[in-house]
Amino acid sequence: MIPLLLCGGFKVQVVFCICPIFFSLAHLNHLLEFYSQQNYSRQKTAMAIGIQLAYTMVFGSYASFLFIRTGHLIAPLVAHTVCNFMGLPAVYANRKAGAVVSLAFITGSIAFIRLLFPLTNPALYNNRIDNCRCWHGYCSWS
Repeated sequence: MIPLLLCGGFKVQVVFCICPIFFSLAHLNHLLEFYSQQNYSRQKTAMAIGIQLAYTMVFGSYASFLFIRTGHLIAPLVAHTVCNFMGLPAVYANRKAGAVVSLAFITGSIAFIRLLFPLTNPALYNNRIDNCRCWHGYCSWS
């Protein structure tokens, strides 16, 4: 969807807003599973689906960023695989392990933020076709 939107003239910022919405809506297939198979009430089903839509929108933004920044499908594909394998991050633990979990979460968050742009630098993934540092021709990344 991203290449079609970019080639259709949509700005990168608009693509960042549109694609995560569709990505999260694609995960609505769990609605019936929660309601019928797990016997959740309508309210509990709505809350579970709402939380799932929220974090899939956040991940969809990240996956869109990876694809637009690197120009390769492998980056969001690997991120999605790791995300599905790992699940949601543990932000709490029992009193004994709580300090270790909190320290690991904070350290991982800082490393993620610090390494995000250097590791997704378009120059690492572009073969310099057309003398543009971005695969899609939008050379406005800093």
